Amino acid sequence: MNELINEKISVITSYNRDSGQVFPRKIRWQGRDYLIKKLTYYHRARMGRILLHIFHVTDGQLDFRLQLNSESLAWTLEEVCDGNPN
Repeated sequence: MNELINEKISVITSYNRDSGQVFPRKIRWQGRDYLIKKLTYYHRARMGRILLHIFHVTDGQLDFRLQLNSESLAWTLEEVCDGNPN
């Protein structure tokens, strides 16, 4: 089931200087930590003049869509999916 969340969250990331890539490693949402195992998709989007980085990641149980605002550097959990169609 997909659930729209739109809450600010805390994120621990890693940065690879050779590739220039940022990877979310761990998120904290509602007092619980989720270790990110895989980046399934990444893309950029614009909201007016603000560039947004959108990360689709999984911890192996849940799928998360994370948004990084390049102007404020704030992370938002946009959506969570548990894989069930209901």
